[in-house]
Amino acid sequence: MSASGTAYALVDIDDVLEQLGELPPDGEQAIEAARDEHALTFAGPFGVFVATLRPGDNPPDLELFVLLAVASRVGAFKDAEPAVLAIARDLTATTVAFRSVRRGWARRLGPAWRPRGKREFWRTV
Repeated sequence: MSASGTAYALVDIDDVLEQLGELPPDGEQAIEAARDEHALTFAGPFGVFVATLRPGDNPPDLELFVLLAVASRVGAFKDAEPAVLAIARDLTATTVAFRSVRRGWARRLGPAWRPRGKREFWRTV
């Protein structure tokens, strides 16, 4: 079943573990959050992502924070971004954010994305 009218579906983390491959340093924490039902796992044509809702910068606002994202191919971020935004909207989040384990994201992101700290980026929904 499609999540928020996108090509992504809400799935159980254990059903997509093989797609994740080698995990980044905090990848196990994301998997445990999904298993403990503190995060949601979505799978689609451009990869898999695990996200949680947390308080935004302004107290009644929510932020969809992507704990883990694994792309199915190079360049998948731009294709997956509209789906992530649609899901965030349906979950009533006003912002989306992620922390990168790799350098160079600032050059790949569009002008809607803003840096937060050294490796985190956010944007409004």
